Amino acid sequence: MENFKMKNCLGIEIGNYRIKIAYMEKGVLKEYISERIEEGAKPAARLCAETIRDLLAQKMIRCKKVVFVLRQEDSYVKKFKLPLMTTEQLKLNLPYEFQDYIGERLDAFQYDYAMIDRTDDGMELLAAACRKELCQQFEKIAKLAKLKIVGIVPSAIGLERILERALHGEKKDFAVLDLRTRAVMVHFFNDGIYEITRTMETGCMEIEKIWNRDPEMIRELGLDPDESAWDENDKKNLKSTLDERYRSIGIQIMRVLNFYSFNNTDNTIDTLYYCGGGARFKELTDAIRANLDLPVKSLGELAPEVDLEKMPEWLDSPQTYGVLLA
Repeated sequence: MENFKMKNCLGIEIGNYRIKIAYMEKGVLKEYISERIEEGAKPAARLCAETIRDLLAQKMIRCKKVVFVLRQEDSYVKKFKLPLMTTEQLKLNLPYEFQDYIGERLDAFQYDYAMIDRTDDGMELLAAACRKELCQQFEKIAKLAKLKIVGIVPSAIGLERILERALHGEKKDFAVLDLRTRAVMVHFFNDGIYEITRTMETGCMEIEKIWNRDPEMIRELGLDPDESAWDENDKKNLKSTLDERYRSIGIQIMRVLNFYSFNNTDNTIDTLYYCGGGARFKELTDAIRANLDLPVKSLGELAPEVDLEKMPEWLDSPQTYGVLLA
């Protein structure tokens, strides 16, 4: 898991519903693109490459170097300690640290690691594993889009680098809430180093569909897809449905944080920072605040160098920017 100390580079995340692109020029974020994929599923490699090329052309971005972001569900990231060993010995032993996650299919995965600490007694590592097939897919997309891959990095590491820059060497615990379409995740960082992610299956999909007035979703709620046909009672019922969705997500997040604090009583988490597509809905973030004793703030507060007024989409996936930080 290298740092990418280069002046110009792209960070790209390909999700189920959006393609996110961050463009860094001379160490400064110049552009951030978040383009919705209407089909609601990852496009084929050729279509994905064409979309990326079109988006870059629209913004007149000519950069060719790219770091692809591995979504949380596409990678395993783990912190652990090992006895001192050579690089060759580590390469042999590393896959077995992931055996509990991936079973006997160790040779189907690609591995990488970063050294956290090394003493006379051993070493502490942060390691990652992802499917070789997925890495090959990224290579195919890059080739078709005429880009050059310089890295493939887990999203959690992108968040970690944002925290690392904000900490300026200080050691502190963090919780970052990722309000995604298919799932809501809370990422925990111990002393600024990624530790674990807790995932809630209920994502923001229903909220997004209601706000976008998706006809099928509106019918499921017993309403006419033609909004002009609604009376005051219909509007009130829709608001109640949304309020219940907000409240439900807020309660789930409260339970996750309480459970973590119960098992880690010495943690120094003092704020919940949020990001993800669901951050677009103020009513949702307000409901989360109402259920927590902790302050709830945008992750953008830890990245003041990012102009959120110019690039509000940055909150969709700040990881796409984070993977480019040295």
